[in-house]
Amino acid sequence: MSLKRVWVWTCVLGLLGSNCTATREAATRVPSGAPSSPVPVAAPAPSTPACPESITADAPLEADYGPRIQARRWLPALAPSEFAFVPTNTVEESFRQRLELAEGTVELLALEERSHPVTDGGAALVMARPVAGGFCIINTWATWQSTEVDVSLAGSWESPDKRMAILLLKLELARAAGGEETRWVVLGTDGDRAWIALGQPPAHQLIAPSVSLSPKKDQLYLDVKIKYVNRLRLGPDGHFVQAANTR
Repeated sequence: MSLKRVWVWTCVLGLLGSNCTATREAATRVPSGAPSSPVPVAAPAPSTPACPESITADAPLEADYGPRIQARRWLPALAPSEFAFVPTNTVEESFRQRLELAEGTVELLALEERSHPVTDGGAALVMARPVAGGFCIINTWATWQSTEVDVSLAGSWESPDKRMAILLLKLELARAAGGEETRWVVLGTDGDRAWIALGQPPAHQLIAPSVSLSPKKDQLYLDVKIKYVNRLRLGPDGHFVQAANTR
């Protein structure tokens, strides 16, 4: 029987008391003159690039998709695979767009998510800035509905001084109550933060047959057509306010 096996059983039986440690050391001691094996040193984990402090760590604009899609998070790529969606759901890219603002380049990525079997779905818009070979999230807007949701970019506008951009999203709900339904969401961004430019959650998804952005010189208007055209004017803070009605 080896010395190491004797140490194991005598220590278990409590026969050696304080001598267990000394016996273990003797059983595992490397003989004098034997070559020593190098101890592997783990490589330091790569540090995640820091996002600019100018980006405001605001809460998501509507639905919260988790920490990987929140403001001031750095991602190595702007792709559906980087976000924590439900594994059994289908996620597709709807559109991409690039904005050139005074604060820098802003990348837009729109996503559509559907459950299986298809009973509900969602849409999301991610706004991000290129940083250190990846992207820093400015903020996100997302919604979840009890039907499929298709999202598209119905219009975008950049102010003449490049201080801000306004985005008009068109949402098409496939099986809303009473049939198909069209909704509109208006967002703004200056490259450091994002905001809802018309209304406040949850009362910011506008249900109307037609909505459009109407630039006039250096001013932007939002035309909402139901029975007649209701025109809203963009204020200096990036939010639309009542302007005038045009029949």
